[in-house]
Amino acid sequence: MRKLFLFVLLAGFVCFVTAVVVFHLAMGLEWLDAAYFSLTIMTTIGFGDISLLDAGPAVKLFGMFMMLVGTASFASLFGIVTDFLLKTRIEEILGVRRRKMKDHIILCGLGTVGFRVFQWLHKMKEQVVVLERSGDGKFVEAVKALKVPVVIGDLSLPETLDRLNVGQARCIIAATDKDLVNIEAALSARSVNSDIRVVVRIFDHNLAAKLQDGMGIDVALSTSALAAPAFAMAAVDPSVVGSFFVGDDLMLNIQLFVQEGSALALMTSSQLVQMGDYAILVHESAGGKRRSLIPSFDIAFAPGDRLVIATPRVHAKGLHDLNRAQD
Repeated sequence: MRKLFLFVLLAGFVCFVTAVVVFHLAMGLEWLDAAYFSLTIMTTIGFGDISLLDAGPAVKLFGMFMMLVGTASFASLFGIVTDFLLKTRIEEILGVRRRKMKDHIILCGLGTVGFRVFQWLHKMKEQVVVLERSGDGKFVEAVKALKVPVVIGDLSLPETLDRLNVGQARCIIAATDKDLVNIEAALSARSVNSDIRVVVRIFDHNLAAKLQDGMGIDVALSTSALAAPAFAMAAVDPSVVGSFFVGDDLMLNIQLFVQEGSALALMTSSQLVQMGDYAILVHESAGGKRRSLIPSFDIAFAPGDRLVIATPRVHAKGLHDLNRAQD
């Protein structure tokens, strides 16, 4: 399109210069008047202040030719520009073909969960392309503003698979709010790229387990199953700030402040870890110095220190007992 635009523009300019020279020589016009007259002819405006009424037949024929050339040139230029703007808008709505994208992550679904997943991937500087069924999604513009490609389409269609370059993708995350859509997205991607890593969001916990066992899906996560323990434990124990599963074992992330006079206040990080039931994720001293993934070195706890500790649910009470002030 760019080459065509430049060709039409160059052809029109050559005709314009030729007309200026012809009218300057044939009609005795000054150069500026000749340029002005040539432009009025090519744009077919014709103010009438300069005309070909008294010109010879050859000049009149040339003027008629310039009217036709000018009309065709400007019509072509306007058409090319309109086509470019329309194509650009369509590409913004539907997404563009990303043939150069390789080893990228495809994120399907830009709802609340999908957008949070996208934020983490973007924070980790991963190369992401987002697939959304509708361009009216509330997070679509926010993602586009970050210069991340958003493709509007259906993953079951071959042209959508092509635009996403699924064959060269590293992973697909299906995070819509519909289980069947997520399963369909996973299977469609696998049909093109058998090596692609598949992570799906599934509401039914039992279905998630069956998908991993029976359909070759790498990771099937039930958001309700992941969130339910965190809600329940947060209601029972206010110190619980998160949870996760290791196999079938529920692990709790417990936040606490070291109490003065407690057994914990007399311990070091290595002593706590050697008990075998606790992993220290965060240590923040009362002065604000923060360390993560302890112990890379030994730290003596002090009253007022903030700790985030991962422990199995059955050992949560023991942790609180360690942090209880002794009588």
